[in-house]
Amino acid sequence: MPFLSTRFNEIHTFIVYQYALLLLQEEPALPEVVIPASILHDVGWSVVPEEEQLKAFGPVITNHKMRRKHEVEGAVIARKILNELAYDPGLIPRMAEIIEDHDTYPDAKSLDDAVTKDADKLFRVSHAGFRIDNERFGADPLARIENLIREIDNWFLTKTGKEMARHEAHMRKKEIREIQVPAL
Repeated sequence: MPFLSTRFNEIHTFIVYQYALLLLQEEPALPEVVIPASILHDVGWSVVPEEEQLKAFGPVITNHKMRRKHEVEGAVIARKILNELAYDPGLIPRMAEIIEDHDTYPDAKSLDDAVTKDADKLFRVSHAGFRIDNERFGADPLARIENLIREIDNWFLTKTGKEMARHEAHMRKKEIREIQVPAL
């Protein structure tokens, strides 16, 4: 998808989609809202210049304007895509609302919103997402995973999201420790 060809968004979106499917097994949100919102939530990065992207997300955000722009433009792009696909017109506004503030508004306006936000945040503790972000931000892996573990209750909105985040974070911590232990 051309709207996802920046910022490792193809990988990110695939992982978010997978987490959304897992969350939907336990959380009674609407798949017909959560799945498209999860797939389209970051299409707005396609209008943010690449040199500004690393300033607009991650552990140190210095360009809040571009962070917000990716959400607002993402909602516009998502509406266009969903209308072209003749998606249920009654659901498009709900997905656009989720996309329009998925990063800048920490609370959930609905269970669909909470599940989508949790799926997005789970990328941070996924195997691939954790590695990508460590390389992007040059973080110390152990310090970073400890910080992520401390933030789980603040960042995640659903019981299932918190449980999955804890499990994934502890898996990453175990992997880090295995790498740091010298072989006998």
